[in-house]
Amino acid sequence: MAQPHLRVGLQVWGQYVTWDELMSIGADIDALGFDELWSNDHFLPLAAGTDGADGGLAGPVFEGWSILFGWAARTSQARMGCLVSGAGYRNPGLLVKMATALDHATGGRAALGLGGGWFEPEHRAFGWPFPSLGQRIDRFAEAAQICRGLLDGEAVTVDGTWFTADGARNDPPPVQARLPLVIGGSGEKRTLRIVAETADIWNADGDSPASFARRSAILDDHCRDVGRDPAAIERTVGLPPPMIRASRDAAVEALTDILERHAVDRAAAQRAALASPFADTAEAVIALLRAYRDAGASAVMFDLPSPYDRATLDALAGPVRAALGARA
Repeated sequence: MAQPHLRVGLQVWGQYVTWDELMSIGADIDALGFDELWSNDHFLPLAAGTDGADGGLAGPVFEGWSILFGWAARTSQARMGCLVSGAGYRNPGLLVKMATALDHATGGRAALGLGGGWFEPEHRAFGWPFPSLGQRIDRFAEAAQICRGLLDGEAVTVDGTWFTADGARNDPPPVQARLPLVIGGSGEKRTLRIVAETADIWNADGDSPASFARRSAILDDHCRDVGRDPAAIERTVGLPPPMIRASRDAAVEALTDILERHAVDRAAAQRAALASPFADTAEAVIALLRAYRDAGASAVMFDLPSPYDRATLDALAGPVRAALGARA
């Protein structure tokens, strides 16, 4: 029996890359027919292959929403957004206005991604508060409710712990009848509850297809608890960098070469490359993506660090995507 087409996209890293390279790869991803084109929303470089979030890297990072507006003039079909913006450094009212402007700039292709924020070094460096995890989720929940109200066309008044609004409106409205609110994260008790209450799209942290299916079922339970149809929420998943070669060893070696500029040393880069199950042959990548599709994912977004590997992009855009339209 035919399976739905699995949408395939890329989350392009904005670190250790020039502006011209970013603009060129965005245009190429769109021209190759990928369904999704996302930036990431960070202000310090993230280190690949380290045990913790802070690998001690210093280097160039472009701001994610500026990248999106640069791509808007160079693309024509891919859905676009930041995957995802942190509630600790993005005022939700302003964020909705930015996403709405992007929707107009792209003719209705924008999505608004929101998360709790997790990378402490960038909060500390730029002077943003980084409270306890529970408080960050509280702040995230307030931001999501404000975004939802504004995107629904409501006049929003909130006197919260973290945010306030006094009759705020989102005018003009988006081009889309319902600009999607994307919630990123997989916390089973609170984050998935926020998804059920506010989101149009849940973007899961990369994990096994079985774990994704289990958490998706938990999201279904939250939806029923809040009186919402689980089918109203699209299920997507963020995945580690791909690298397609004739063998697993060759793919890992090639990905290690790329990640070396994003890691503290080559050993860390190799650990990160080995940790990606998508550094493999096209056949192995197709099989794993089919498993995600069968687990209920409608789209996958691969991390894409520079320098960008055109052979992998061509394989993903061609034989890999072609194989994902139906069960073999």
